[in-house]
Amino acid sequence: MDLNIPIVLHAVLEDYALPLGGHHGVAHWARVFENGMRLAEETGANIQVVQLFAVIHDSRRLNESTDPEHGPRAAEFAQKLRGEVFELPDHEFKLLHIACHGHTHQRFHPDVTIQTCWDSDRLDLGRVGITPHPSRLGTDAAKKPG
Repeated sequence: MDLNIPIVLHAVLEDYALPLGGHHGVAHWARVFENGMRLAEETGANIQVVQLFAVIHDSRRLNESTDPEHGPRAAEFAQKLRGEVFELPDHEFKLLHIACHGHTHQRFHPDVTIQTCWDSDRLDLGRVGITPHPSRLGTDAAKKPG
């Protein structure tokens, strides 16, 4: 089964709890997707994992402010979607699971795909008035100006 992002997005939105236009909604996911694709060109990250992370990582948030368990919920949601909406080999799914689970609380990871996912999300902090400091980004590609 090839990765079909529109089908994944449809499944994610079926019971999405927040406003679609909110800080953690679909526009954010689209920017994380774009950031991830650009970073992956330089980092060599797994494209499918980066794409899935973009549309799943904040999809299980219950509110727009403090929701410390949304990452673990997103990781479990990805497990539910696997085999029904998308396929990934075990190793790649493990990367997606770790990336979703830890994206809020962990800063750095030695795996380039996981770090690319996290950096792609952090590069969109401008939507809430935060400019990410390069010391909080893990890939050289994300630290580049512009």
